[in-house]
Amino acid sequence: MISLDLDLSYLCSQYNIGTSAMQQYQNMSVVQIMQTEAAKGNTAAAKFMLQITTNPEELAKVFQLINPKNRYLILMNMNQNDLMMIMEYLDPKEMVLGLSIFTHDALIKLMQNLPPESLATVVLSTMDSNKFLNSIPEKYMDEFFTSDKIDRNMFMKALEDVDEEQLQKMMENISGQSCYDDRDTILQQMGSMTDDNFMRAVTSFEPEGKKQLIANLLEEKPDLFEEFSAEAMTHPFNVMEKEDILKSLTVLETKEMLPMVQDLPQEIMALIATQIDPKVFSEILCSDFASIIANCGINFG
Repeated sequence: MISLDLDLSYLCSQYNIGTSAMQQYQNMSVVQIMQTEAAKGNTAAAKFMLQITTNPEELAKVFQLINPKNRYLILMNMNQNDLMMIMEYLDPKEMVLGLSIFTHDALIKLMQNLPPESLATVVLSTMDSNKFLNSIPEKYMDEFFTSDKIDRNMFMKALEDVDEEQLQKMMENISGQSCYDDRDTILQQMGSMTDDNFMRAVTSFEPEGKKQLIANLLEEKPDLFEEFSAEAMTHPFNVMEKEDILKSLTVLETKEMLPMVQDLPQEIMALIATQIDPKVFSEILCSDFASIIANCGINFG
């Protein structure tokens, strides 16, 4: 049974139950109490089930849903899918407030559970792509180049606007010899390379050359940003304050944030969901959770 902190004076007066009689019902749920009273001829108690299954306002009063402890105890009796559904009713600021219970590092790990498009939205609302590229290690750029969403024609077009000096340095890194060829010559040579040698050339750019190449690719097709790994996209947040990370998440809708919490322990999910508006919660309980309502009892202290 779910023992809730209820207003005994309200229950007694509203449903014509004597205080002394109520004390005899300590091991019963509220529904069982009302059924027992109805069997004794208590007409007010007989109407109880109709009241709480059709009148969310009355349900909220009976089970004192304004009390966050009561909401939490009820939520702890819901499964993961139910809790995810409940959290859909939170607004984004409430979701972010719920996420504030996590440490800086744990928060970044949770962000990595976001879909690529959502995580990209968070990153690019915090910084532009150039600042992002300047804040990530070179290995993440090399990973980006391996995306199957970037074909060779896209690379060749983006290479046209990479500084000639960067192209020459790339050729020098490959051959180990000085390169004085002009842009057109280098691009012609790259165009005739095998696919393996071409990718070896791309990853042989100096960091500045890689940044220019990626910037050109993103300018042509911005959604390629989603091809960065979750680890890469969250890397700049490692040096940010926790409060700034939480603020960055407010650009997302509640549903977009749900993947961050879907694998958390039940008690943590319930704690976050406790922020739900009591009125909304009572409406949901009325329509979908009769079995949980039937299991709610009174904490007699």
